[in-house]
Amino acid sequence: MSEENKVTIDGEEYSFEGLAVETQANIARVNELRREVSALQIQVNERQALLQMYIKAISDSVKAVDDAEDEAVVQ
Repeated sequence: MSEENKVTIDGEEYSFEGLAVETQANIARVNELRREVSALQIQVNERQALLQMYIKAISDSVKAVDDAEDEAVVQ
């Protein structure tokens, strides 16, 4: 017994093989685009984390210079 590929469109279930070739191609493209969007979202999240790391490093480096200058003045 073979399992038929089913797709749900607007709440209705359809046999994938029974759809027009153009519709099958559109479904494949939608799935591909969803994968790409997901991968891009991961990249955006990683870039945001890196951005925050660099911003913190810049802030920390300025504070370190300020602290060193304060220590030099006290001595």
